[in-house]
Amino acid sequence: MERSNFYLNKWFLDFIGNNGETMIFYSAKLSWKGFSVHYASWIDYHPESGIKVKSHFLNVQAPEIKGKLITWHDDKFKISGSWETMNEPLHARIFDSDDGYLDWNCFQPASLVQLKINDKIICGNGYVEQLVLTTPPWHIPMNDLRWGRFHSLHDTMVWIELRKENKQQWLWLNGEKIMNCSIEDNHISSVEKNFSLKLDRSVILESEKKIFQVVQKLLSYLPGFNKLMPSKFLMADNHKWLSKGEFQKNGSLVTQGKAIHEWVNFNVQD
Repeated sequence: MERSNFYLNKWFLDFIGNNGETMIFYSAKLSWKGFSVHYASWIDYHPESGIKVKSHFLNVQAPEIKGKLITWHDDKFKISGSWETMNEPLHARIFDSDDGYLDWNCFQPASLVQLKINDKIICGNGYVEQLVLTTPPWHIPMNDLRWGRFHSLHDTMVWIELRKENKQQWLWLNGEKIMNCSIEDNHISSVEKNFSLKLDRSVILESEKKIFQVVQKLLSYLPGFNKLMPSKFLMADNHKWLSKGEFQKNGSLVTQGKAIHEWVNFNVQD
């Protein structure tokens, strides 16, 4: 089978400060049929002022890995940051076919972060992952995608679930892969391991047709790109939350922390 000439290298880096300030950074390169485009985005949430979103396509830098440190800067955003790992990395091949694959590389399930924004320096916790995709994402069989990461003083959890006729799950708790979990928007749990994570979804970071919006911006760089996509993929609803998380084990509260998590619904047609 001829390969699709599709290639996406997408980085996700986040930050949660002690005052509740939360940021998500995307740095991506997409190549298709000889065309390439770079993309950067910044979601900036403050408890007082709400959410601001910025994006651009010029002089986008990819993060750099230097041992346990990942650094990234963006001159247009006037941001530079360093993420220092607190846990061992996690890796999984989420999808594999003759046409291509999706590799998920979670380099930092939890990290200590220092950001410099203009001349202001802020510190907090964070997370870093990279997706490498060599087949169009609409080739991956899924009606629902759920993803999230939770971090507290003592516990770290990362999860991915794809649903169609069946569920495919990947979940790690403190580096241990856990099977047969219940993954929903407001809770994660395991009967076998006797734990639960309650998520309050108190802050909506995104609630929109994000794929459609990004693709519209990409069309000047990748003409005709939208015509390839099934409408259910192009018009998918994306919901991303910042949650207070309560992690319980054996029925008693163990730790409280913060989670960033999302649900992408590919069943919506309009």
